Amino acid sequence: MKSLFIGIFIFISYFPLSAQIFSGLAEIDKAKKEGFYTYLNTEEKNVTNAWKEYLKKTGTVDAGRAGSIHVDQARISAISDNPINLLSVITEEKNKIKLFVSMRVGPDNYIQTGHEKFKEASQWLEEFANLINLQESLRKEESKLAELKSAQLKNQRYAERLVRELDSNKRQTELLTKKLEETRIEKEKILANQEQNKLDQKANELALEQQIKQVQSAKSKVK
Repeated sequence: MKSLFIGIFIFISYFPLSAQIFSGLAEIDKAKKEGFYTYLNTEEKNVTNAWKEYLKKTGTVDAGRAGSIHVDQARISAISDNPINLLSVITEEKNKIKLFVSMRVGPDNYIQTGHEKFKEASQWLEEFANLINLQESLRKEESKLAELKSAQLKNQRYAERLVRELDSNKRQTELLTKKLEETRIEKEKILANQEQNKLDQKANELALEQQIKQVQSAKSKVK
């Protein structure tokens, strides 16, 4: 039972529930409009760009005042056989992006809760919300990939730096080893010269003693 619950939880985590669609009113181009809306968990610019692309399939997309987006003769076969006057506006509420859509299918005939086409209109908007969720998931995965690539590049550069430091250390070690060898040879020369100097001093002392004796002997003969 526990494993089944975990499985369901994982399934829900990877496949989010359908977007919730609400009816309401919104001001579009300085006029109150009836319609329906949903909330999307992404940035406003992402929703705006994706929404315009989504609407292009229904007709010519135009921008109204105060950031509204509309299609005057929208053709959405799943909702109506006739062109629909579609108005929409994207706003931010409590760190979430709200997409409000107003569909007029006839004179004073707006789709909202209780309308015969509300289910179809909700499903149409849900398709867009699911598309946004997929795009947001893609952005997150691409962001993770970029972070991993950045970390890999950083590690690679660090590895290259370590190789350069090892090469430098090796050259310094070789120079120090060479210097130590030269110092050792120099020391041996100094020690050898020192021993020779001792021998020279000893020989000089003996020669000096002999010469003193020779001088004393010569002096005694003069007297």
